[in-house]
Formats: sequence, structure tokens, C-alpha cells
Amino acid sequence: MQTLHVVLSCTARKRAPEPGFPRLRNVGWAPVADRVQRWAALVSAAPCRCVAADLYAGEYWQAGMGLAARCALDARTRVSVVSAGLGLVGLHDEVPHYGATFAAGHPDSVLNALDSGTNHQVRQHWWDGLTRSGVLGRHHPRRLADLAEHGSDASVMVCIGRSYLEAVAADLADLVKRLGDPERVMIFAAGTPLAGLEECWVPAPGRLRLALGGSLSSTSVRAAMAVLAEGSPLPPNVHSARSILGTLAARAGELPSFDRRRQCDDVIVEWILDHLEEAPNTNKSAALRRFRDCGNACEQARFGRLFDDARQPLA
Repeated sequence: MQTLHVVLSCTARKRAPEPGFPRLRNVGWAPVADRVQRWAALVSAAPCRCVAADLYAGEYWQAGMGLAARCALDARTRVSVVSAGLGLVGLHDEVPHYGATFAAGHPDSVLNALDSGTNHQVRQHWWDGLTRSGVLGRHHPRRLADLAEHGSDASVMVCIGRSYLEAVAADLADLVKRLGDPERVMIFAAGTPLAGLEECWVPAPGRLRLALGGSLSSTSVRAAMAVLAEGSPLPPNVHSARSILGTLAARAGELPSFDRRRQCDDVIVEWILDHLEEAPNTNKSAALRRFRDCGNACEQARFGRLFDDARQPLA
């Protein structure tokens, strides 16, 4: 049976945080290479009390687990998690609780370093250093390129956010090179393709939500699920995935505007948490605009209070 790799990302929302868990903010400002070494030592000393599948939470993660289960029906499936704090993690690896992200504007961001260069470059430098550091004492696979060694006929479905894609872009390009066929690496994402990954890019625009449901944070995962549901060919390839999603997007049309409706506090907080998974560096004003664009109504002061309450566990 052919191997189908599913690549997901870690999430800001995690289950049952432990007091005093490692946070990237605790290593201070320093060049990326120094921060990586300090962080690897800190997180490697933390107790591993759960497996990755049970650590992460939120609508994106739930959709990702559904995708993994669906893949397992048709192929030998391996799920890998791109983590800003732990490197490449297997779904059933034992891991510690931690706080680290590739997103900008967060206290635990990898971008809080003294290195010059673009955010894209700093993210790539961090990923390169972290995956070579031996964090948690793991030996293999450490990088996405290593997935090519788990079957020369493997296919890969990548469903991660933009900042995480920037971090692993060079690693993904190396994976494509090792597999020797860009059609077998499908990157489900919105926006302009990253340089060097154009042949693997499968457009998954936000308006697919009209056909697939869910929040923006899970659109890439639900898009991959829709491709699998088509059933031919299995495993799919870039060409077939683009064709299936292109048809779905055309049928979905543009996101409509609705008369704004009021929501209770619990619904608003849940929306904010899902939005923070998609855009962890967003501010209150940008989040409120997006909330209202989705057809919801909320006073600015009330939304700001709920935004602060929702973000507090992530800080």
C-alpha cells in the first residue's frame, strides 16, 4: 500500500497547560542560532506528559484529525506536525507542553531575535537550526525532506498556514527534489505561491468555506478532504487536486455579505480563538473588522474585552 503523508501545523490552542511550561519568551533576545540552542535545552528538559495528538486543540486540529482518519481508509498514512517549538513531530510522539510560534507579534514568536533579514528568512533560519539541534533527543525524521525515505512512491498533502509554510519552504523544496516528482507534493494554501513551490501549489481560497464549511483556519484541511472524497485517483496528485478545487471554488462564488447579527459572548470568544489560530499576530481592530465582515455585530468595547480574555491563555 502506498504511503500518504499528511503534514499539519501545531496550534496556539493547547489542552491542559502545566504551570511553568517552557515558553520561547524565556530565552531572551539573541541571534537565531543562540536562541535555538537555548530553547532546545529548555524544552528538552521539560517532562513529556502527552502525545502530540492530544496536545493540540481547536477547529483546525479537529479537521486535521478527520483528514488523517480519512486518508487511512485508502492508504498507509503518516501524520507529521510542523511545530515552531519542537521541530517535526509525529502524531503519536510524546511531547511536553510549550509555547512557541512562527507568527509575528506574539511574545513567544521565533521572530523575536537579533538577526537581521526578512521575517521569511528568520523563520527559515529558525526551522533549519531547530531541526538540526536534536531537540527532545529525536533522531528521525527531523525534517520534511526525510519523509522521502519512508517510501519512494510516497505522496504528501501539506495543510499549514502561511507563516509555517515560509519556515519550511526550503525543506519542502528539498522533499520535492528527493521524491523527483512535484505532482506528488500537494500544498493546499491560499494566496500567491511561494518561490520554488509553484508546481506543488493547490489553490484553496477562502470562498471554499461556502462549499466546505468550517472557519478560514481549517479551509486548507477541508480542501484536502474534498479532494480525497472525489475518489480518483488515489492517492491524488497536484493536477487532480487543482481541478477538483477549481470546480468547487467556481460553484461557491464570492463570499456574500449578510445583515449583521448579534452573538453571545461564548460564540464570539470561540470565533476569536479560531481566528487567532489563522492569524496569531492580529490586533483587536483587524479581528473586529473580520468578525463584522462575516456578518456579525458587536460593539467595539465589548469585542475588545472578549478579545483580551480569549488571548490571555495564549500569552
